[in-house]
Amino acid sequence: MRLYQPAQFVAMLACSVLASTIVLTSAPRGRDTALPAVDSAKRFTAEVTAYSSSPDETWGDPFITASGREVYDGLVACPRRYPFGTRFRIGSRIYTCWDRLHTRFDHRFDIWKPSKQEALQFGRRVLVIEAL
Repeated sequence: MRLYQPAQFVAMLACSVLASTIVLTSAPRGRDTALPAVDSAKRFTAEVTAYSSSPDETWGDPFITASGREVYDGLVACPRRYPFGTRFRIGSRIYTCWDRLHTRFDHRFDIWKPSKQEALQFGRRVLVIEAL
């Protein structure tokens, strides 16, 4: 029998829950936390935020992603369960995953924006995402 560390158990549990297309998020008080139902296993709802290459939002070189590529319009940081290069339809656009978020945000997607103002304007949304 294999014994797992608490962090490994939590990660496996999170993957299991996500595989069932159940997304748990902490919403601000006073907001409706119900997520829209989605039919296909490739389509799911998730929290989507935006970031820029502002030095206070990144580690190391703000223009280089976790995969070693330079940032560009159409790039998204995605949860670690998706390999680099995975493509997603978010809204009406196609994004490619070449970056990662801090592990505490590993449940969300983070779209790269050219300016901090655009990232702030995008805010935090719960959207339907389709893995391509």
